[in-house]
Amino acid sequence: MLQSLITQFLSGFSVVAILVIAALGLAIIFGVAGVINMAHGEMVMVGAYTAAMVGKLGGNTFVAIPVAFIVVGLLGLIIERGIIRWIYDRPLETLLATWGVGILLQTFIKLIFGPELYYVGAPKIFEGGFRVIGRLPFPYYRLFLIVMAILLLILVFYVIFKTDFGLKVRAVRRHRAISGCLGIDTARIDMTIFAFGSGLAGIAGAVLAPIKSVSTTMGFPYAVDSYMVLVLGGVGSLWGVLTGSALIGEAETILSFIFNNVIGRLLVFVFIVIIIRIVPRGIFGYYERR
Repeated sequence: MLQSLITQFLSGFSVVAILVIAALGLAIIFGVAGVINMAHGEMVMVGAYTAAMVGKLGGNTFVAIPVAFIVVGLLGLIIERGIIRWIYDRPLETLLATWGVGILLQTFIKLIFGPELYYVGAPKIFEGGFRVIGRLPFPYYRLFLIVMAILLLILVFYVIFKTDFGLKVRAVRRHRAISGCLGIDTARIDMTIFAFGSGLAGIAGAVLAPIKSVSTTMGFPYAVDSYMVLVLGGVGSLWGVLTGSALIGEAETILSFIFNNVIGRLLVFVFIVIIIRIVPRGIFGYYERR
């Protein structure tokens, strides 16, 4: 039993990686711009369809990643310039607007590609796997997801904490009004962050496509999990994304093994409710000044 639990714990790293990849884009948009992006799942979906089209043209996941980042990033830029920039100070309207955008994206993609499922194969280099403790096989592509999650975290950390742009982002995050008084173009920061976060959602779709059938509804579960990660870890914190993903991913993996998938997710949800009852802002959340 102990060996099986250790095996499940190790396999849970790939689930943690999936949650990190799925939640990063949402964390940036929600944490900095304050937009509750209900179209996050659909942006992941668009990234997956982009990967499917790249695959049809002879490319693979390595080609699809930058293409999906550009395509979905541009889509996010259009949405921000066309809709979101007019309603930043009305959170409820941003929620409703992005929800409507998500419905439109689903309908638009269905009109173009039809209702059938698309399948994206992993690069041949990632075929097969290796065995961890016991007899459980660990696919190479799951290992790639772990590496990808680490690289994306490093990329976001570098952009936010090691660049002049990141310094402005953190200033706007902490005190938007004073940042504007000091000459920071807060509207441009919001626009860039929304596009960047959307591009990260596109990357999530591109790398997750090989482990899930590509369809117009595939993004919804990832959106739900992403919001759970943010609520637990704390909005606006990379440590919160990593911690929330780790706790939810490992708990869900181990509890699903002990009980079943339904009970495992239910217990994880109860755990999240208890945590936010104790720390309403999440584990790494803080009260920003306005």
